[in-house]
Amino acid sequence: MTTQQAPRVGALLIHGLGGTQYDLGPMHKVLRRAGVETHAVTLPGHGGVPEDLLPVRAEQWLATVTKAYDELVDRYDTFHVVGMCMGALLALVLCERRQHRKGQLVALAAPVYIDGWSTPSYRWLRHLVYHMPGLPARIKVEENEPFGIKNDLVRAIVKAKFERGDNFHYRWVPLACIRQVDRLRRWVLAGVHRIACRTLVINAREDELTTLRSLDFLTTAIPQVQSVVVENSYHMICVDNDREQVIASVLDFLELDGVAGRGRARRTVEGLMTAEAVTTLVGEYLLALTTRHYEALFPLLAPGIQWRHLGEHPLAGSYNDRDAVIGLFERLGQMAGDSLQIDVVGTPRIDGQSVELDIAVVYHQADGPSMEGRGTQALQLSNGRIHSVEYRPAVTVAAPEAMTG
Repeated sequence: MTTQQAPRVGALLIHGLGGTQYDLGPMHKVLRRAGVETHAVTLPGHGGVPEDLLPVRAEQWLATVTKAYDELVDRYDTFHVVGMCMGALLALVLCERRQHRKGQLVALAAPVYIDGWSTPSYRWLRHLVYHMPGLPARIKVEENEPFGIKNDLVRAIVKAKFERGDNFHYRWVPLACIRQVDRLRRWVLAGVHRIACRTLVINAREDELTTLRSLDFLTTAIPQVQSVVVENSYHMICVDNDREQVIASVLDFLELDGVAGRGRARRTVEGLMTAEAVTTLVGEYLLALTTRHYEALFPLLAPGIQWRHLGEHPLAGSYNDRDAVIGLFERLGQMAGDSLQIDVVGTPRIDGQSVELDIAVVYHQADGPSMEGRGTQALQLSNGRIHSVEYRPAVTVAAPEAMTG
């Protein structure tokens, strides 16, 4: 008797211009929970500094995603392609040129036309500037507020990350790079009518980069297509107000288990959480805390969270809602910068919906000694959120030499 193996499902996820896989928010994690093996690429010129984009051409971006696709597609029974922003343009061209039929295509916020409300009326002049020697390389296209995000909470997180210099998205890109995006757009306009796979197109009505003209074109041109318009987001739809709708739409389109969507699962939680739900929430909290991806931590907190930091530390005090906690982490970032490291010591102690964590904190002050501290965080969970956090120091935070002297 032989046991039939479940079909393997994979997906290639492609980030946007100047970005990283975090452009897609929790999409990687949600797809993995639904049984999909996800694969990310780092496009040429990304992952370093904006100047790295200067020599890069659109052909190199397409070659990178094509190579990844060719190496992965035959490993799976079903293989999907998902792209965000410029990554959506690349996904569209890739699936057209490879005549992808082994899975579906998802195009998120594809800027087939750059005509959104934040783009200047003289945007067409860039096509003239492209032909002025040396000028496209010197002109910087800045990433300014609202950073493609309508949600005040998420926007504050992104702004703080930019101010800290976190390497999650470039603060600007050279105009020469926008010229390559325009070339990609022309490839999409010329070829999407040849796409052979089922395609989902999702755009925001209030996208500041592109109007719904992009969605309308793709919906008309692609033979097998579904479209979704989200009503309460700007361009970064995977992290903005409609992120749960975006995730649910993608899961439904790919015919995956909707329970895998974290947001959807949380909305159905009432009263006591299951042991599995508690473990999952604690795991997400610890991952965000120890990797400094606080943009993933704050949504785990209840809006009216009570956060207390006991002891003599400069940040000790009570923080009585989520906005106050964001302010706490912003101040901590200003004090510690990139040197902040938070580690969990031992295994979390879970008792129903109460959790205790032993943590160690190390950072270097810009104008003072290195700081170390250990303590315990006590968390109270309810209805899929963290409702209170209390930090109790085990020892007084002090410089290492003072602690050993």
